[in-house]
Amino acid sequence: MEAIQSAFGHDAALCDRILAAAKENRDQMQLFVDIAKYMSQYMSGKRISEDDADQGPDPKKRRVQANAPAAAGPPPASKKKMTVQLAADPSRLEEGAIRVVHEASGVNLAVPFSKIEQVFCLPVPEKAARQWNFIIFANQTIDLKTGDRAIEAEQIVWTMPETAPANVTAADGFRPLDVDTYVTSTMRSLNVCMKGHGKNVIIPTEQEFASAIPQSHRKGEAAYHVKAHKGSKDGYLFFLSVGIVWAFKKPLTLFTFENIESISYTSVLQRTFNIVITTMPDSVTGEKQDIEFSMLDQADFAGIDEYVKRHDLNDASMAADRRAKKLNINPKPKTETTDGETAGAAGADDDDDEMTEIQKAEQALQDQEDEEEEDYDPGSEGESEGSGSDSEDGEGGAGGGDDEEEEEEEVLEDDEE
Repeated sequence: MEAIQSAFGHDAALCDRILAAAKENRDQMQLFVDIAKYMSQYMSGKRISEDDADQGPDPKKRRVQANAPAAAGPPPASKKKMTVQLAADPSRLEEGAIRVVHEASGVNLAVPFSKIEQVFCLPVPEKAARQWNFIIFANQTIDLKTGDRAIEAEQIVWTMPETAPANVTAADGFRPLDVDTYVTSTMRSLNVCMKGHGKNVIIPTEQEFASAIPQSHRKGEAAYHVKAHKGSKDGYLFFLSVGIVWAFKKPLTLFTFENIESISYTSVLQRTFNIVITTMPDSVTGEKQDIEFSMLDQADFAGIDEYVKRHDLNDASMAADRRAKKLNINPKPKTETTDGETAGAAGADDDDDEMTEIQKAEQALQDQEDEEEEDYDPGSEGESEGSGSDSEDGEGGAGGGDDEEEEEEEVLEDDEE
């Protein structure tokens, strides 16, 4: 009786009916007791039916549970916040550095200004509210917890809104102007800190490259990115004053001019095309790499091609010159060559074809004159004739000499014509 009342006591009428039926048919009493025990365990959560175990909760219950408020505890963070500090005081960090603290991931490192390869500030594409991504390419980082130095390529990216800051003083000691934003203030501070290391923040400009595809959400504003795919990963290409950046999903890639051997086009179709960037040989392995970016919009072909040609990126022979300038290696001075050497080398240069032909004609004429001088023997000519006075011989010799000079002059005039 206690088991039945415990299981069905919340419904007094139902409990009375079960007790009455149990008294009338005592053979079924054990069945009612078993049902009562099962219901007590099921309602307390200690027992789950086989159907529930196999199929899970009812779809309607699942929807209700999904919309129900979460259990007690902090809500998940919607954004990953990062703290960035510019430590330009040598007493705080040797050489001065950018400190990066990311509480969620436990990242706590510093990037010395002297080990920064390049810093970019690029607009975040396809955002209604203006945002900018700062990108740092570094050659070394320092773990602020252990002090260990990691000599490897490191990429740090953080996003900042284009809104006016409050109570902010830039590194140059001046308060931000009314037109300043978090982006411009950070950019100015970075430029001040990196000035001594010959670096500055690179931003895109229309003079270098701007996409021909208009932005639907920002009419009249230039877009500096080009959508592309690297394998199965989608991203954006930025064509900048120091090279090409592939962003924003890690690993990001920076192709500086001196590290690009050439750029070529593949799969040029009516609507899309691909570009292949061939890098300079690796300093360790000596191998080149061909990195292909696909599905670029055909509308941007003309702008990209103009950028490539302006920086001589389509000519592999220019790569060595670009690298020499980067490494401050002076090219060997050109030496003067003889006419014959110039004529022989000019055959490889189409622009010097006309000069080559003139030089060849002059050389041929000079060779002909040399042969005539070697074959001419005054003594043998006099002996063969056998008669005639000295005066006649002299006159005849002089006359013959005049005729030869006239013939040579005629040949020279014909060659010059």
